[in-house]
Amino acid sequence: VAPTSPLLSRLRKSGWVATAWRESAAGPPRRYYKLTAEGMAALAAFERTWEPFRNAVDRTLKGAR
Repeated sequence: VAPTSPLLSRLRKSGWVATAWRESAAGPPRRYYKLTAEGMAALAAFERTWEPFRNAVDRTLKGAR
């Protein structure tokens, strides 16, 4: 079984992603990830805050030139 990344493990433990093991025709079983309803809500909240933050950084960087 391949190790998972720390980020994916944290997302799984937080309940933001669900995982499932599936057999693979080419090698060991693979873990698949899917956003949960809670994960979708967290993503939507992040998207609402990301654009204003990004715009503020862009304005700051443009002003520094």
